[in-house]
Amino acid sequence: MRDAAENLPAGRVLRVRRRDGGDVTGRLYQRRRDGGDIPLRPRPTGTPAAARDLVAEFLARRPFYISHRLGGTEYPEFTQAGLDASLRAGFKALEISLRRCATGEYVMIHDWTTERTVPGTKYPIWSTPWDTLKTLRQAAGPFLRFTDLLDQLPDDVILAVDHKVTSDKQNTNSSDLQSELDLYELLDDAFNGHPERRVLWKHFVNAGSVERAKARGYRTMCMLYPAELATADTSRWDVLGLEWNAPDAAWQQLTATGKPAIAHIITNEGQAQTALSKGATGLMASWPTTVHP
Repeated sequence: MRDAAENLPAGRVLRVRRRDGGDVTGRLYQRRRDGGDIPLRPRPTGTPAAARDLVAEFLARRPFYISHRLGGTEYPEFTQAGLDASLRAGFKALEISLRRCATGEYVMIHDWTTERTVPGTKYPIWSTPWDTLKTLRQAAGPFLRFTDLLDQLPDDVILAVDHKVTSDKQNTNSSDLQSELDLYELLDDAFNGHPERRVLWKHFVNAGSVERAKARGYRTMCMLYPAELATADTSRWDVLGLEWNAPDAAWQQLTATGKPAIAHIITNEGQAQTALSKGATGLMASWPTTVHP
């Protein structure tokens, strides 16, 4: 038996093993500029069943629930403990923040450094290799890569993805834009060419990446604050979010758009009921043992 490689578009390589009677598909890799490979999930072989648009099905629920930062108020943000608790609680959507580290892996973290979640450290994510980041501990658990999540993601759960370096402002940095493009291609591979059926793209009001996401077929979500709502062009997004305790007038303006309206960030049942009474159709919840589907 010998190894062979078949070149694929966008600098990716599909490893195959040659044997009598044909090729056996192996792991899918994303090529890094330094010559190394980052493993991705393999594309399933055979003819897949007709795909469901899980994002559309999810947004049609009343109410729908998204686990914020994998239950990041009750548990350390973006850790296995929070992921396990969110799935046990029945969440069918997980909100995640992604940043690419120095060796190319996408790490689930909100901040640009490790300072807040790992006190006593201050590693910038973009310039720190995964071999260093994986040794750190956020209270009860280590950092997770995006591929760690993908490898255990149930087939009926969707993702709300926040690519931090392009989600909150107009960004012309070539490395950040390349990171966004490479993330799109990773998702293409992970979800069999139809990631828009499993991924909701999250932005903030000044993001320049909204149109790029929509051009690729993704539905988009904007998390707003009352001061932004008055001047925001809400037609740019498919889902709108507002603080659960925002003034009634702001909620009335949001719900008047007729779009799914998600309240953030919910940590207890009282907040959930207040948000629903204001017209929220979904809840971005961060305490999975208390507020869940």
